[in-house]
Amino acid sequence: MQLHVKLRDGFNNDTVSITVNEKEVYRRSGVTTDLTISFADAVEVLVEESVVKLGVAVEGGQREQKEIRVRETPFVDVWFIEGRMELRGSKDEVPML
Repeated sequence: MQLHVKLRDGFNNDTVSITVNEKEVYRRSGVTTDLTISFADAVEVLVEESVVKLGVAVEGGQREQKEIRVRETPFVDVWFIEGRMELRGSKDEVPML
């Protein structure tokens, strides 16, 4: 199964890491949101389990973890607004603005 993670609003030259079941699957510096489309970056992760623990962290700042039921919500958008991170799972891909 594919887990699709999009980094959306609120990133400003950040170093971001993403983990799936405590294993790092993404790390990038300089992640910045393109405000015209509310998009910073994306990653697709092949997973075998139907339920995974997804973690997203901004170095030196906010981090969030959430259990994701991949069959039901394979698309996850990460919003980092006003110092608070939110992971929003969806059955369908949420279009960019």
